[in-house]
Amino acid sequence: MAEVRAPARPGSGGARTLARNAVGSFGMNVINVLATIGTTILLGRLMGVSEFGSYAFVIANVTLLGIPAILGADRLLTRDIAVHLSRDAHGLARGLFERAQQLVIAVSLVLAIGAGTVAWFAAGGVISGSVLAFWIGVAALPFLALGRVVQGGLMGLHHILLGQAPEFVLRPAVLLALVMGYVLVGSTLNATVAVFFHAASLAVACVVSVALLRSRTPPEVKRAVPVYETRRWASAAASLGFLSGAAVLNSQIGVALLGAISGSESAGLYAVAQRGAMLVAFPLAAANAAMSPTVARLWATGGRDRLQRLVTLSARGVLLAALIPAAAFILFGRDILVLLFGAGFAPADAPLAILTLGQVGNAATGTVATLLLMTGKQRQAAVGITVGAVLNLALGAVLIPSMDTIGAATAAAAGVIDSNMILVVATYRQLGIHATALGRLAFRRSRR
Repeated sequence: MAEVRAPARPGSGGARTLARNAVGSFGMNVINVLATIGTTILLGRLMGVSEFGSYAFVIANVTLLGIPAILGADRLLTRDIAVHLSRDAHGLARGLFERAQQLVIAVSLVLAIGAGTVAWFAAGGVISGSVLAFWIGVAALPFLALGRVVQGGLMGLHHILLGQAPEFVLRPAVLLALVMGYVLVGSTLNATVAVFFHAASLAVACVVSVALLRSRTPPEVKRAVPVYETRRWASAAASLGFLSGAAVLNSQIGVALLGAISGSESAGLYAVAQRGAMLVAFPLAAANAAMSPTVARLWATGGRDRLQRLVTLSARGVLLAALIPAAAFILFGRDILVLLFGAGFAPADAPLAILTLGQVGNAATGTVATLLLMTGKQRQAAVGITVGAVLNLALGAVLIPSMDTIGAATAAAAGVIDSNMILVVATYRQLGIHATALGRLAFRRSRR
């Protein structure tokens, strides 16, 4: 595809705007991670292992259902709306806005009804507390899908920070406020109520996102006659959503499998361990967000030596930053879990240590996926990420029945490490870049 230069419009480009968006996105990710961990600690202490596990199981399944519900439409809007506006194709822009929202609402409703029906039959036709919690969770699926697609539309209109704010800031803030308010009035929190609050936070974020999109859509797009290219859009969306879908599968499959095979208590223990491992992975996520535009620019301008130095320094910095929480979790994991969540979560120390080791391996390979994505090697990135997700799923199904949370953690760690090894090899073969923390040394040897 030929390069398209967008017309000058507020927020559409410029080094200062890109820097502001990068810093703002990083800040929102920090807020989101801290809010997620804070809410996890609060819910864990208030509900206990079993109830928290039931809650985590429902949220994991709703998140997994979001993969086919969203259909990759969020990424399609981010990419194609900007292109359509740059070409003054206002009819196509309006058509894409409308068709994407129509499709995700229809598909998410079908998936929600289907999943709710399956859950009811699986429970023998009895509406238990767990079934009710699941129904409330899947009822929020349209809000999850529509909110994500609208976010993609706002980003396609170059409102990068505004697009991310409802999901990264507003939603966790609403959830935290609802939980704290409920507890302050003296009520006992259980999984059903917690899932309802989660669904409410998704609904609020979705409504705000839709209102923002309507207010920020250019008048010429609103006035245009919609033009639809549904078949082409569906094909492109599926391709764009493949990578994000595999990543979501990789992150949620452990909780979903444990809840289905071992029960809510195991799911709760593993969910807490997984949230803790987020802290080990956070430096890498921050580096990915900060480096993406620079990687693309250096590769496009032929600055391979500068790119290699940047990649190596970043990998070493990420690894060093990750080792701090990793050491704490491996050496004092049980004490930390008991202090933050209560004695009931002490058995999560073993899966936390295993997941931590997997994330250390992830950090040691650096921003390898970003390197491939930002240099046009999406296919190679997709192969590595998909292999990791499939391995995680297969090993989890085999190991969980006999090893419970340790089996799930082992499967996840193996999937992460295997995926990254594939990506490291692909990065060297495709780009000639050594992506690991030892990359600069290897690069020097390769030039002799």
